[in-house]
Amino acid sequence: MARPMRPAPTTPSEPTGNPSIVQYQVVAARRQSYEEKIWQVPAITLAAQAVLLTAAASENIVRIDRIVAGFLTAGAALIASNLLLRQRRNQEADKAWLSNFEFRRRWASAHKDADLRAKDVKIKTPFLAKPKPHLVWILGMAVFGGLGLAASVCLMLST
Repeated sequence: MARPMRPAPTTPSEPTGNPSIVQYQVVAARRQSYEEKIWQVPAITLAAQAVLLTAAASENIVRIDRIVAGFLTAGAALIASNLLLRQRRNQEADKAWLSNFEFRRRWASAHKDADLRAKDVKIKTPFLAKPKPHLVWILGMAVFGGLGLAASVCLMLST
């Protein structure tokens, strides 16, 4: 009796073939997932920090709640920065792995650094785009966190 054939995969996300290529596909998909999600945490955190900072500055809210809101603003900056840096590290590790995989097989590099890709096609990076985005976001969160911390300290020291 003939063994039934397995149907062909219906989506490109289903890995097939050579185990090395399957591993490459899995790492590439994981890296893409980091790329899609990495900016969600800092964006949501900045929105939360804006609300907390508004509460810390509002005279219509009980003083202790304003102090807590300021400290929460600083805490949110630290927590979100930690997560952003960990996601960025994982993303960079996968990018390096993929780039090395492509290099070893003499493939065109689809995963090399964006600055190098831009240089290859002679695209200049505008001044405001030169800093690394994750560092800009961390700086922004730190500014909000610092303001919240300063508001809390000022409130605690005032009578």
